[in-house]
Amino acid sequence: MDDNNSDIVYGQRGALPVPRGATPGDLSIEPESGEQYMLRVRMEAASIPNVVVANNRHQILLASNPDKRPLVANNPASHPLPPDSIAQPSTEWLSHFEHYFAQQRRCFRAALSATNIPTNPSVPGIGQLREWKSYCYEVSDASCQMLATLAHIDQPMAMLLLKWMTAWLSKDQLRRVEAIWMWYLLLSLDSLLDHEDTHALRELCRTLLRIRSIIATNFTHARGEEIAALNILIAAVTRGYRQHDLE
Repeated sequence: MDDNNSDIVYGQRGALPVPRGATPGDLSIEPESGEQYMLRVRMEAASIPNVVVANNRHQILLASNPDKRPLVANNPASHPLPPDSIAQPSTEWLSHFEHYFAQQRRCFRAALSATNIPTNPSVPGIGQLREWKSYCYEVSDASCQMLATLAHIDQPMAMLLLKWMTAWLSKDQLRRVEAIWMWYLLLSLDSLLDHEDTHALRELCRTLLRIRSIIATNFTHARGEEIAALNILIAAVTRGYRQHDLE
């Protein structure tokens, strides 16, 4: 395991843990293991520019700097944007993400199928809520253990974990460990969900939307990565599982 992973905080490059010695393999085919998948995700993230300028940068600056707003009352730019509009991704981004999520989901499920599951995996039982909470927060940076866990559990257990994590979320914060687990749990689900599972995903999405709204009300650049993680998880539900009305 890469020893440097334990020093990475939320929002820094390389936040996804990758075992030492892992190689990306042939990039023209799907990853052959969970380690290859995570390494490719890290490589893709590293290629993204450190600074991304929003298309509506001028409006965002006006909303966050009252002293810079023009004095002409009937100028559309003189009206501050609602907090949520600053945090919401564009329709174009959401459309692109829908295709991206489908691709990532396909690759990740293939990686799970190729993951070696221990004969006696040390995971809590299905009804052990407290044990699962401790387990999830303790193995967040152990990629091999996380992958083995996700490969070991079935869809009902994955859905149960998502329900529990919805309840574990703070009202005004998304922790990095929670974002990682929820992202991979959402990737691991079957595309066809029953009514109860769909309801659970919608409740998760509503909770994430409330957190985003609270953060956006007192937005600072230090929480930009947290907003990005929230948008990714929200879009995973709305676009990945076709719950568009929640956007």
